[in-house]
Amino acid sequence: MTTLLIILAAAAAALGVATLLRLPTIPVLIVSGLAFGGLMSVFPQTTHERTDFIDVELIKDALVLGLTFLVFAAGLELNPARVMHRRRAALFIGLAQFSCLLIIGTGVAMLFDLSLMAALHLGLAVAASSTVVAVRILQKRRQFFEPFGRLVLGVLLLQDILLIVIIAALSGAEHGLFGIASATLATLALVGLTWLCARWIAPTLIITLKLDQDSLLLVALALLFGFAGLAYAMKIPPVIGCFLAGVSLSGFPVNGVVRGQLQSLNQFFLAIFFVCLGAILNVPTSGQILLVITMVALILVVTPVIVVIVAERFGISTRAAIESGLLLAQSSELSILVAVVGVAGGYLESDMLSVISLVAIITMILTSFIATDAVTWKLLHLRPALRRDLAGEAPTEHIVMLGCGSNSQVLLDLLLLEGHRVVVADDDPVVIATLRGRGIDAIRGDGADPQVLSALSAENARVIISTMRRIEDNERLIARVKGPIVLVRIAGDSESRRIERAGGVAIREDLAAAADFMNWFNTRFQHNTMKPA
Repeated sequence: MTTLLIILAAAAAALGVATLLRLPTIPVLIVSGLAFGGLMSVFPQTTHERTDFIDVELIKDALVLGLTFLVFAAGLELNPARVMHRRRAALFIGLAQFSCLLIIGTGVAMLFDLSLMAALHLGLAVAASSTVVAVRILQKRRQFFEPFGRLVLGVLLLQDILLIVIIAALSGAEHGLFGIASATLATLALVGLTWLCARWIAPTLIITLKLDQDSLLLVALALLFGFAGLAYAMKIPPVIGCFLAGVSLSGFPVNGVVRGQLQSLNQFFLAIFFVCLGAILNVPTSGQILLVITMVALILVVTPVIVVIVAERFGISTRAAIESGLLLAQSSELSILVAVVGVAGGYLESDMLSVISLVAIITMILTSFIATDAVTWKLLHLRPALRRDLAGEAPTEHIVMLGCGSNSQVLLDLLLLEGHRVVVADDDPVVIATLRGRGIDAIRGDGADPQVLSALSAENARVIISTMRRIEDNERLIARVKGPIVLVRIAGDSESRRIERAGGVAIREDLAAAADFMNWFNTRFQHNTMKPA
């Protein structure tokens, strides 16, 4: 009972400090757990798993329970329908990152005199990225539904499925090839059940029956523990069933209803997990510290490079590719399960659990500091987006369009019809190829990139029309170009006020229809600054 009390107190204190000082939650929880672990070392052990005050076995059980809800919450965010538009890119990026890190990680581990199976477990632990960390960052920054956000979700879904299938196979390895085959088939059967549940069962239970809040919570928990029980009965790790239970509830609008009911519960067990994870860490040897540093460096360096190279080949803009690579540069929470399975199977020494946990902890913490706009722009200047300068002399007194989706193309046609010269920047290679085929000046690139703006001769334009999604990008644009009038399409009043304070002109979505916009545009600018070229 004392152990549980200390776990809860450590979690509550960490959350309070993180909220008060506006610090990232996960690092503070882990530090709190480390302090708890230090407290355990103060008391003499009466048995291998117990001190006079602290029950180490209870901490491990709480860690597994926290991991159960952690992977369930991660599965809730991985709706396959969200990533269908980017499925091909996500497939190749996910496979490239997973396989390269698995191979390189295994090779590096063998250089540290680990056996082949131990090295394979360590390589597997660093091969996939953390769904929990990536999703939390995307939600916090409101980038969940941006194209690069959907790409990241697709990569995470693929990697998590690969990882759980391999973990299941490893869990059956002690029974030979038959055990591996049985565990793999059982996992694939659960994946099939997940699809059936997401397609028919969950919508019926959650939406059609119109249950009250208490009943919704019970249904969600019943599915969670039902999948976990099936996994246990099939002799595969129950955590795998918990992850698939989350995926089965990830479809729209089911996930929105379930997320609202389980948000507090998930936050509670997330805190428990990271506190217990910090508490079980042992002090590593000098050799293990070097191994941890090497694996952390491997993840931070190799992941962004692989993601950028592969993503650009599929038409992803350089900026989005770099953002995706930085956001994926950490070890997965499922790496803890890899370590647990490896120790249970006798392939890993017990102290390797601390090594794998440290790699996960350090990379998760660093993600909050490297997956930022500042780092992205620094890397972007090292690898500028592929673009082609405009033919002929730099244009003047022209209109610049930043972004040219389907709605903007109607506006583009109207502007051209009235005789204006328009140059376009877009990060979609298909859009750029189409525009160039029509003889329209177009550059592939990010409208927030100073090099792209220079190539567009944005400083010499009369008007710049921006449909960039991020309000921060538009604010930087307005601050950079002083001469032209900058029109920005926005969605709400708060964004409108920010654009107007920056010196731009906010265009509400209800005026964004091409015909209405042209009427407004001509009325406001025709007699002042706009004349057909």
